[in-house]
Amino acid sequence: MLQTRLPFVLICLALAACGGLREEVAAIGLAAPPAPVVAEKPSPDAALAQAQAADAQGDMEEAERLYVIAAEGGNIDARIALGVMYLAGRGVHKDYAAAVHWLEPAAKAGNAEAQVRLGLIYENGGVGVTASPDKAMEWYTRAADQGLANAQYRAGSLMLQAILGHENPARALQYFQAAAAQGHVQAATAIGMLLLQGRAGRQDIPGALTWLRRGAERGDPEAMLQLGRLYWEGERVPKNIPEGTRLLRQAAALGSEEARHELALPPI
Repeated sequence: MLQTRLPFVLICLALAACGGLREEVAAIGLAAPPAPVVAEKPSPDAALAQAQAADAQGDMEEAERLYVIAAEGGNIDARIALGVMYLAGRGVHKDYAAAVHWLEPAAKAGNAEAQVRLGLIYENGGVGVTASPDKAMEWYTRAADQGLANAQYRAGSLMLQAILGHENPARALQYFQAAAAQGHVQAATAIGMLLLQGRAGRQDIPGALTWLRRGAERGDPEAMLQLGRLYWEGERVPKNIPEGTRLLRQAAALGSEEARHELALPPI
């Protein structure tokens, strides 16, 4: 019986050496199973491209996995993408501490977008992160000084909050002007309010109206609200109830609760 089986075993071994019947031979314990094929990890740039494709298709689990590969390989865009995912809770649990983990190296490397997002996290605080106006100001100003309009607006806004110890209306005005020059609508409204209140120097009603109208024309409900109030009051501009009502209605339609409150108690 052994003599009959021996040629078959030899044939199996020969075929296994050539690749034939390898699995069958392994099954009877005559050869080691083939080594598993290990997928090669993509380069950071390739991982980013694959992550973005998965992200666009809504496969957030795969997108996160690939973003992590790219980010750990030093890709700044992947770090920002992960930070945004954790900030918004998009495909992952909302976690501001995780967002800081991914954004901070990019911010320290000088990326203005990462810097302004860190500023937003520290200004408001959130899941896993305690609010810190000082840290927020540091990141806002670093991004603002690189010319990022949203950072200029945020830095200026924080500089108007005396309770936080950052009050500097004159510097805030400079940041608002820089942002408005790039088309930032809320910055235009902020300039109008500073000139109206005279906080950055002397009061300038004509200048304030110019900037508020610019904000209103570009769709800012806050500018519409403030202009509507001015026309209703008729103290700093000629009273114009119809124009004030039109502006307040526009602001209310855009979601302004203050405008809705004003319209509930119209002037006589």
